[in-house]
Amino acid sequence: MTTPPRTPREQDPVERARAQWAQRYPDESGFVVVVSMLRTYALMIRELERILKPVGLTLTRFEVLLLLSFSAERRLPTMRLRDLLLIHGSSATYLVDRLELRGWVRREAEPADRRVNYVVLTDEGETLVERAVEALVAAGWGHAAGLDAAERRQITALLAALRGAESPALV
Repeated sequence: MTTPPRTPREQDPVERARAQWAQRYPDESGFVVVVSMLRTYALMIRELERILKPVGLTLTRFEVLLLLSFSAERRLPTMRLRDLLLIHGSSATYLVDRLELRGWVRREAEPADRRVNYVVLTDEGETLVERAVEALVAAGWGHAAGLDAAERRQITALLAALRGAESPALV
């Protein structure tokens, strides 16, 4: 006896998880939102990393350089980067160490308060940001390329509603 071929919906891991959830628990809608977002996030990260690899960057390193390039003075306190990236302080230090070794950023102490250290974007870092942006734009930002302008606005609005007021302001 052969089993009938699965439909694309039945092959979708999120749909399979939803069906299993629905058999055991009430109202799968919240579960499906979270699982869909996590799976989409993982797929998007993988694709963006693939696009950035030829430029020599990871997505997190690109984020740091981009945030610095957005800053009026091309510099931010290390702890501000930590907050913007939603990472632990030691992770921020490690990340800045790696970028500094490559000459893409440099550290600068605050003369008035030695507890404050700035991460400063170098010219080499700025050039790299521009190359990375060109690669991402050329690739349509990975999975976002499959969305039209209205869909991009819609998903952006929905994600903003989920984030609420908790996310720190950009630079």
